[in-house]
Amino acid sequence: MADRKSAKPNRPAAAGNAKATRPRTPKAVAAAPRGPGRPSAAAGLDQRVRLLDAAVALFGERGIAATPLREVARRAQVTPALLHYYFASKDTLVQTLLDERIAPFIAVSVAPLREPLPSPRATLRRFLETHMRNIAANPWMPRLMAREVLSEGGALRAQVQAQFMATIAPKALYQITAAQRRGEIRSDLHPLLLGLSLISLVVFPFAALPVWRGMAAAMLDGVAADKAQTMRSWAKTMAAQQPSFHDGIDEALIAHTLTVIDSVLEPIHAKPKR
Repeated sequence: MADRKSAKPNRPAAAGNAKATRPRTPKAVAAAPRGPGRPSAAAGLDQRVRLLDAAVALFGERGIAATPLREVARRAQVTPALLHYYFASKDTLVQTLLDERIAPFIAVSVAPLREPLPSPRATLRRFLETHMRNIAANPWMPRLMAREVLSEGGALRAQVQAQFMATIAPKALYQITAAQRRGEIRSDLHPLLLGLSLISLVVFPFAALPVWRGMAAAMLDGVAADKAQTMRSWAKTMAAQQPSFHDGIDEALIAHTLTVIDSVLEPIHAKPKR
């Protein structure tokens, strides 16, 4: 019995244990959480965009000085450390906002003035419509302008004023004076004041939207019944809206404002005598 066992050939130890000793790649490696370090390119882009979105919203709501960076991080749903990874300081964040949000905004608005039409009046009208659509697509801009540019001591006044003065203001003024010389618009108005009035017409309704949406219902007293019903429908629609524009509200506002502008610009000799 023992001789039979001893007659069995001996297998090489390495071959017999090959299956057991062959190294395996652990399955958990692929699913393991990513350790500390730089975020991936795709994740980083998304986080950076969220941080800028949060910053422009909070700066418009509270002001730059009153908004700590930790609040920006909280609104963007990231850690303060990640915010500091992208923006070393509030000054860096504000400069990025100027470079990547405000400068592109101005570039979109000024585009019709850089490529004027044969008619200065048509160029001016296209610029005003483009500017309104730009504001409607970026509702943070008028709020930020009101708080940080128009207010005394606004943190962005000097920078934004310089950008507007270098681009929109001189080109718009040129189109106004050219249209007046050609008799396309009334010439009895001061070009600078006319430019201020036109910008006010296209910006104020968007900047004041949170106020006049809530006041619309209160303004119905004393209005004729048929007009009041129309205004109530508008008030009900507006009351249901969020700060951004939806369901054609912006289109109606733009169309209305352009009609008012056409009336204002009509040459004086075309108006009926009173």
